[in-house]
Amino acid sequence: MRTLKRLRGSGTIQSRVLAIALIPSIAIMVVGVVLSGYLAYQGINTRSFADNVRSSLGPSSRVIQAVQEERRLTTLQLNDPGADRKKLAEQRGAVDTALVELSRTVERLAEDAPDELRKPLQLLGDAARDLPQMRQRADFGAVTPGQVYDFYGDLVDFVGLSVQGIARSATDGEVAFEQTISSELLRSVEAQARSHVLVQRAMTRGLDEKEYHELAHQMGTYHELIETIVPRLTDQERTDYTNLKGTDSWKTLVAGDDKIMAKGPGKHPADFDVDAWEKAHQVVSENLLKLYAAHSTYAADLGHERGGAVLTASLTAGGVILLLAIAAMVVALRQSRSLIRRLTTLRKDTLEVAEHKLPDVVARIGRGERVDVESELPTFDHGDDEIGQVARAFEKAQRFAVSAAAEEAETRQGVRSVFLNMAHRNQVMVHKQLQVLDKAERSEEDPDQLALLFQLDHLATRSRRNAESLIILGGKRPGRQWRNPVPLLDVVRGAVSETEHYSRVDTGSLPDVKLTGAVVADVIHLLAELVDNATAFSPAETHVDIVATRVGRGVVIEIEDQGQGIQEERLAELNRRLQSPPDFGVMALTGETRIGLFVVGQLANRNGIKVALRESIYGGVQAVVMLPNELIAEESPVEQTATLAPVVAPQPRRAPLERRTPGESLATRTPGESLGSLSGSLGSVSGSLPLFEPAVEPEPERSRAGFSAFQRGVQQARGEDA
Repeated sequence: MRTLKRLRGSGTIQSRVLAIALIPSIAIMVVGVVLSGYLAYQGINTRSFADNVRSSLGPSSRVIQAVQEERRLTTLQLNDPGADRKKLAEQRGAVDTALVELSRTVERLAEDAPDELRKPLQLLGDAARDLPQMRQRADFGAVTPGQVYDFYGDLVDFVGLSVQGIARSATDGEVAFEQTISSELLRSVEAQARSHVLVQRAMTRGLDEKEYHELAHQMGTYHELIETIVPRLTDQERTDYTNLKGTDSWKTLVAGDDKIMAKGPGKHPADFDVDAWEKAHQVVSENLLKLYAAHSTYAADLGHERGGAVLTASLTAGGVILLLAIAAMVVALRQSRSLIRRLTTLRKDTLEVAEHKLPDVVARIGRGERVDVESELPTFDHGDDEIGQVARAFEKAQRFAVSAAAEEAETRQGVRSVFLNMAHRNQVMVHKQLQVLDKAERSEEDPDQLALLFQLDHLATRSRRNAESLIILGGKRPGRQWRNPVPLLDVVRGAVSETEHYSRVDTGSLPDVKLTGAVVADVIHLLAELVDNATAFSPAETHVDIVATRVGRGVVIEIEDQGQGIQEERLAELNRRLQSPPDFGVMALTGETRIGLFVVGQLANRNGIKVALRESIYGGVQAVVMLPNELIAEESPVEQTATLAPVVAPQPRRAPLERRTPGESLATRTPGESLGSLSGSLGSVSGSLPLFEPAVEPEPERSRAGFSAFQRGVQQARGEDA
């Protein structure tokens, strides 16, 4: 079974190494084959398309020539009803024959044609189907020469758009350029034919302003296009055009056009030989169409040639890429075998260390055992190349990690021990200090000295809380514990008495519940930290309010200040710390100096208490403490409760000037009562400290209460004298 697992693991390494070696070769092969196939397809498509275009040049040229002649004869019939209809009928038959021939070619061309070519071919077919109706209307005189001019012009334009679509669909740039020249030549031929029809109309029926502007536009387009295109034609085509311009037919046509053009709008009978002019038009039009057909044939031949070249190059490149990819795969397979064997060995050795030896060493270090790192961890010998370097690097890393873990464990344990030892010593000293202060307060009768002792008592109480905070952060419990349940009011009173600005704390209603003795010390400490935080971060003239409510899941205590508040991001961060308090070492590494919230988080996490901070309606912060039902003591008729001694003090003759809420201030205490005993008398300190749990106030406290009442009277009198 172990051998099977090892072979399965070795196969995984082998597949990854082979993937690294083979994937690039396979990718190159696939890309090369796909690219070669695509280019070959493009070459075949280009050749096929060029052949179809070349086969359609003859029919398209014959259609253009025939349609232009039918337009001329139809317009002549409308201008002169007595004209010979036999010639028009023969021309219509020639147009029909040319359209049928072109439709066969168009069907083959439209199968593989792109959208920009397929649409004008469809429009050409639609116009051809409307041609019989237009002829019938022309025979009955139901159309104007302008309508005939537009219809036949659209028919020729659709052929021109087809040529433009051919140019745009060419995959080769040079072929597309030559097809564009063919398209421009066709536009020039059509512009010459349209200008001839308009000159005929000017000589028979006359031209209005709009028609005259159309004549000027078509004649200008005809001459401008032909002169612009000629420099881009082939040498033979330029020679043919130059010879055409030198013929008498060209000169006769241009001279007649210029004479009519110069006379402007209106009817202008010809003052030249019209028959010679018509024959010149036929010669020029035929030669321009031959020029268009010649260049279109040149573009188609060029496309066929380029398609063949692309096909040949694609097949050659694909074969070369395929051979190179196969050769690379063979070399990669050979080279990877040795690499796979070494990687398999390295994996086996590292897993042995990582899964067995290293966890055992770390566990022993965690238990505090002394470990010799050099003798416990093995050495790797896998050569001097990159794999050997990786093995040695792993060896160094594991040794360093184990050494660092051992040093850190020893350091943290030592620091924690020293930390807790000092905290315990401070706790004992503060407790003794509180006992001495309590004894001094009982024996002191001077009001001024007694007030000073009270201040020292309060500072000592806060020092005790600081020492307990250090113990809590160190992972231990402070010494104070209570055996019996304690009322919530006394717990809150004890917490406030341990704060610095206790006189600013007011309380509202508190439910009549008791907390179990085991959690009293932690709850006092938790509330004291929150109250201290509220008073420290709010203005001195404001008060901090404490209220509590009994709910279904326990008791909710709300501590609300009137400070400046906290930004939302910071508030969310503090709540995260309260929910998941960090370890002592993490807290030390963060450099956080405010340990109060860390202490609150530790105490809450230890006792199942939920603490959350949120924005107060006053703009400050409201701390919400949820004490679960598990911490609430059940009422029992025989239960003994640790309570604070009742406080009896004479009422002053007039109300004090400081603010008080309707509820009893938690900071109120009887003069002569020790602040340390205010919380300490709730129970006793465990461990090395003696347990004590006073239920009633001793007699000396009564005398001190009376003396304190006298002191208040003196202070009241001083205030009145002032």
